[in-house]
Amino acid sequence: MAILLHKDVAERPKGDKSARGGRRKRYPSSLAQFVSICLGGLLLLLVAALVVAGVYLERATTHGQKAVSFATRAVQYSIAISDLTKDMERSARVYQVLGNDSLLASYNQFRLQFDETSQRLAALDIPESLRTDIEKMRVLEKHAFATISTAQPGSEAATSAIESFGEIREIGRRLIAVNSQEVERRVNEMKTKARQTRQALMWEGLIAILLIALLGARIIPPLVRYIRELDRSIVQIGRGNLDRPISLRGPKDIRELGARLEWLRRQLLLLESQKQHFLRHFSHELKTPLTSIREGTSLLSEEIAGGLNDEQREVCEILHRNCDSLQQHIEDLLKYSVSMQPFQAYDYSPLRLDEQILGVTREHKLQMRAKAITLETDLEPATVLEDEGKITTVLDNLLSNAVKFSPQGGKITISLHTTAQHAIVEVEDDGPGIAHGERQRIFDAFYKVRTEQQRHIEGSGLGLSIAKQYATAHGGDIDVIDSQRGACLRLTLPLDTQENRASAT
Repeated sequence: MAILLHKDVAERPKGDKSARGGRRKRYPSSLAQFVSICLGGLLLLLVAALVVAGVYLERATTHGQKAVSFATRAVQYSIAISDLTKDMERSARVYQVLGNDSLLASYNQFRLQFDETSQRLAALDIPESLRTDIEKMRVLEKHAFATISTAQPGSEAATSAIESFGEIREIGRRLIAVNSQEVERRVNEMKTKARQTRQALMWEGLIAILLIALLGARIIPPLVRYIRELDRSIVQIGRGNLDRPISLRGPKDIRELGARLEWLRRQLLLLESQKQHFLRHFSHELKTPLTSIREGTSLLSEEIAGGLNDEQREVCEILHRNCDSLQQHIEDLLKYSVSMQPFQAYDYSPLRLDEQILGVTREHKLQMRAKAITLETDLEPATVLEDEGKITTVLDNLLSNAVKFSPQGGKITISLHTTAQHAIVEVEDDGPGIAHGERQRIFDAFYKVRTEQQRHIEGSGLGLSIAKQYATAHGGDIDVIDSQRGACLRLTLPLDTQENRASAT
């Protein structure tokens, strides 16, 4: 069934294949109209199928009723004619013997009923040969009655007239036989008609199912396509991929919804730009006075402005240490702002993750030596598809976090093993561990665990959040898993496979 389409055409991005060659694809004016027309088409198909089925059933029922009515009346009239013939013959014979006028009157009553019944039988839809036989019976009966009623009872003419009832009886028997055959023929015809009706209804049902399936094939794919494109656009915004414009094709309301999503994308881009501008400006404004404080503290520590006593030298050391800490916080804040950019570029390339882990451990040797920390590694060779700088930051944050929370003389274990599609890195320490209620919150920006053992440890609370962002952007993840020692963090990254390369691009 044809579906009406609106003349408005959805805006298409450049390079759309369907717009090439000057062809313009038309869409319904609205999704509600599209669904309404499709449901209306289905309803019309069902109504048409019901009407046709009703017509067929009405015809079959009418034909059956006529056949049953004919059979009932034909057999009834034929038997009545046969019985009336016997009654008339009996009355005529008794009248010939007794000569009683009442018997002749009785005979006349029977013949009137005979005449009426024969007329009713002749009025039915019977073969023409039966009508001829009925007319012959009536003529013979009239001739016999005229002779019997006028001739002397017992005369030769009356006796000859009575003998004609034998021919009338024979015709009556033939009527019964022929009518029985006609009834049987019509019953068989009714069965044939019922079988034809059943076949016609079956074909009608198959055609209706086929038409509904074709209409469904016309309805469902566009609806699925509209919903799928809408879902992709929402997922695109949800994942922070704000660099690609959103343009939905379809009915007017779908295109309007796409325009709203595009407006939302631009607003988010604007907010992200404002946030980045604020962070850069804020960091720059902090660095300028911080640099002056650090330089002044250095001058004081070097006693260029004059000698210092022990208390003053301790104050200078505190100032210098806090300046370094504030500098680290500013750098962490900048790294976090970069990690949160939804449209930043990633330079994916195949790299040996085990060699990268060894390189990161070498950068932390001095820190681990200062706390007498033992490092154990169990690294399986693995090549992953990654941005080297981003994953180096992830590994550095995981290891520095383990070093920070490990006690003096503790042990850190780093293991690397692979599955069919992923490389799995586990970093385990001897620290106080992470409570179950805080395992998800530690990846929130600026969140710090506030246990008694960790209260003295300083940090911005951004390291694990940055690591989580980078791991997720690579198609991996970071989780906290159960450990019998301290904390154990698991990093999952996709291996360098054809499938992962396709998803990365």
